[in-house]
Amino acid sequence: MQNITKYIIISILAGLLCACTSQMPPAQNANYRLSWHARQQQLSNINHWQIRGLVSMRSSQKNFNAFLNWNQQNSNYGIYLSGPLDVGAIKIYGRPGKFILQTSQTKKFVAKTPEQLMQQRLGWHLPISSLYYWIRGIPVPSVHAMKYFDNYHRLTELDQQGWQIHYTRYTNLSNVSLPGLIIMHYPGITVKIVINKWGGVVPRSRDQVLNFVN
Repeated sequence: MQNITKYIIISILAGLLCACTSQMPPAQNANYRLSWHARQQQLSNINHWQIRGLVSMRSSQKNFNAFLNWNQQNSNYGIYLSGPLDVGAIKIYGRPGKFILQTSQTKKFVAKTPEQLMQQRLGWHLPISSLYYWIRGIPVPSVHAMKYFDNYHRLTELDQQGWQIHYTRYTNLSNVSLPGLIIMHYPGITVKIVINKWGGVVPRSRDQVLNFVN
């Protein structure tokens, strides 16, 4: 009984610590004073990155946990998922209009959208095209969205395209705040993305190369 009580107390303290960490202010630099318009422009200008982390998906039909590697170069990208997937490791890569899904059995499937690939071949509903924006903490342009912010004009919640996206942690380095923990909800689906490392972040102007380690 004593061990159970101790475990409950530790769990509560850990939860409080995580909550406090997510609310900690960014470094006192130029990023601290950005308006939402300026922050959105700053993040929109980033079109190169490498992400290392974890992703989990829960639904009434499928559950999975996987390691995530995402390499983005302009509009071309490769997303690599590995771990306890029911189909083994998979890679989705391509450019607008042509996307390829490759399994660990070296099978390749082609479609016009990554969502079509995921739905047809894996049975998962995952908005990869929208994630291109959401992963940076900005909404999909020209699409209706409800936005909620913290005191530093960073998104805390975004409601768009039927998804509720919660930003519960940010990485704040070199005058840029980038998401570190994203929890997404869609009717019957919950997706959690933990970003352990942002690397190779390059603004479109190419006047600066930034590396982020969470």
